[in-house]
Amino acid sequence: EIRLSLVGSEMCIRDSHKHAKAVNIQAQDQLPLNQFVMQTCHFLHCPCLIANGVADHLHVLLVLATNTSVADVMKEVKRKATLFLKERNPSYYHSFCWQGGYGAFSVSIRHKDSVYQYIYQQQEHHKKVSAKDEFEALLRNAGITKYDEKFYWST
Repeated sequence: EIRLSLVGSEMCIRDSHKHAKAVNIQAQDQLPLNQFVMQTCHFLHCPCLIANGVADHLHVLLVLATNTSVADVMKEVKRKATLFLKERNPSYYHSFCWQGGYGAFSVSIRHKDSVYQYIYQQQEHHKKVSAKDEFEALLRNAGITKYDEKFYWST
């Protein structure tokens, strides 16, 4: 039996493409990708509450199983999502890849619903805010005032 920790183990994970010139996720592939990522998380015993994003990144809110790490989950989600996109449209996604890093933030139960809504409204949100500005705001909200950009934005 796998026990899930509900306190402090819901994670919002954001992933951006490795290269600024990498192909973006096409609009018609976003919903199927979101659903696939959710299924992959469930397969990993990490129930996914929502997955959503826009062309160049993806957010996931999940409950992390107590016997796994965020790094292991992200590695498998990114691997499977890449294969999914390449199988869906091999000619378009032939060079698709995620960047090596990601951002992971614990989410309290008290903030779960607001984080869910934030992820749900990504398309509208990114009409006004760039992915980089969004990530830096997430860092500030987590109390991180300094970070080395090369670990997140470099190729």
